[in-house]
Amino acid sequence: MKKNDLWEATAEGYTYDGAGVVHAGDLVFFVPGLLEGETAELGVTAMKKNYGYARIAKLKKASAHRVEPACSVYKQCGGCSLLHMDTEEQMRFKEEKVKGIFRQNAGMDITPLPILTTEHIHAYRNKVQVPVQTDHGTVRMGFYRNRTNEIVEFDRCVVQTDLSNDIVQFIKQELAKLHCNGFRHVLIKHAHHTGQVMICLIVREYPFRNAEKLVLETVKRFPAIRSFTCIVNRREDNVILDGRETVLYGDPYIEEELLGCRFRISARSFFQINPYSTELLYSKAIEYAGLSGKETVIDLYCGTGTIGILCAKHAKKVYGIEIVEDAIKDAKVNAELNDIHNITFFAADARKGARRLIENKITADVVIVDPPRKGCSKETLDAILTISPHRLVYVSCDPATLARDCAYMKEHGYSPDKIQPVDMFPGTTHVECVSLLCREGR
Repeated sequence: MKKNDLWEATAEGYTYDGAGVVHAGDLVFFVPGLLEGETAELGVTAMKKNYGYARIAKLKKASAHRVEPACSVYKQCGGCSLLHMDTEEQMRFKEEKVKGIFRQNAGMDITPLPILTTEHIHAYRNKVQVPVQTDHGTVRMGFYRNRTNEIVEFDRCVVQTDLSNDIVQFIKQELAKLHCNGFRHVLIKHAHHTGQVMICLIVREYPFRNAEKLVLETVKRFPAIRSFTCIVNRREDNVILDGRETVLYGDPYIEEELLGCRFRISARSFFQINPYSTELLYSKAIEYAGLSGKETVIDLYCGTGTIGILCAKHAKKVYGIEIVEDAIKDAKVNAELNDIHNITFFAADARKGARRLIENKITADVVIVDPPRKGCSKETLDAILTISPHRLVYVSCDPATLARDCAYMKEHGYSPDKIQPVDMFPGTTHVECVSLLCREGR
C-alpha cells in the first residue's frame, strides 16, 4: 500500500496512545480517532516497513462510545486526544493499557483494580503553562501543536478552569494593548479549594515595557490573584522555570488544601495537577501504607512534602527526601503550617538520600516513592532493598517504568499485591497508578 490509498477496515483494539489498530493483509495500521469496533473508510497517511498510519476518510459504523469532543481545537491541539471517547470507554482503555504494559514490559500478567475517577472530567487542572509568541504587535497564546513550535490558539480550554481561561485571554489582550514584549510563557496556578491564584510570567528581560501597568490591570480585573511574579529565562532550550524570580505583587506563593492539610505552592514547586483525583490517589497510598501510629516511613521524591505530611498524622516518624532544595524549603514550611513535628526533610537525590539513612542506621516499616516519569534508578531500588521495609508504596505517573521497577523488585523478593490505576487526566491517554509491593514471607 502507498500514501493516499483508500480501503475499509474495522478497529480491533488500541495502541497505548489511543489510536485504533486495524489490519490490511499482513500490515498493521494505526488510526488516530478510531474507536475499537468502528468501521471506516481509511486513507494511508504514512508507510513504514511493516506498519503504517492512516486517517478516517469516512466513518461507516460508529461506536456507541463515540461522543462529540467538547473542545473547538481538539484535532489541532492534540493535548486531550481521547475527547471522542465517552468516560466508560476511556476507563476501559486505561485499565487495559496498564494490563498490557505490565505484560509487555515486565512479562507479568496482572489484574489491576478498577480505575478510580471522579465526576470532574472538565475544568480539573489547577495549572496552565501557555506559550507566548509576539510578532509586530500580534500576540499569539495557546498550546504547541504536537511535535512543533506552532501555537494553536484557543478561546476556552475544557480542562482548565473558567478563571484560568479568562486570565489567559485578558493577558493576551493586555500584552497587545500595552505593547509588552520578550514574553515566553504565562504560568497560572489556580488553587481549587482556597480559590487563590498565582501568575508567573516567563520573560527574556525584566523590567519589560509597561510591566507595572500590566500587573496593576490584571490584579484589578482578577482579585483572586495572591501572587504575581516573573522569571527571567534566557535559555534556548525547553527548560522553562529556570532563572531569577522577582515578586511583582503579593507573595511568592499561594496556598491550597488537600485532605485536611494546607500546602504552600510556589511557581517552581510540584503539586499534583488534578486536586480531585489527587485525593483519591493519596488516600489510596496512605491506605496501602497500613499505618497504625507505630511505623517509621521514608518518603522518597517527597517534593513539597504532601504525601509525607499526610502520612505523618498516622505514623511514628517520617523522613522526606527530595533533590530540589526549594521544594525542601517549602516542605518544611508546609510541616509547620500543619503543626506536624514528627517529620524530617533533607535535600538529596533519592539514591543518595536512601544511602544516607542506611549509613545512619535508620530503618523503615514503609517506603513510599513518587518518582518522575523515568521511574526509580536501579541504585535507588537497591537502596530500598537494603532498607528492607515491610511495604513499598509506589506512586507512578508512567505504567511503563512502574512495570519495569515492579519486575526488578519481584526478582528481589517484593511482590506487587495491588495495582490501582487512577484517572488523573480525563480526556488524555495518561494514567497514574498507586501500587503496593510487599516483602515475600512477611
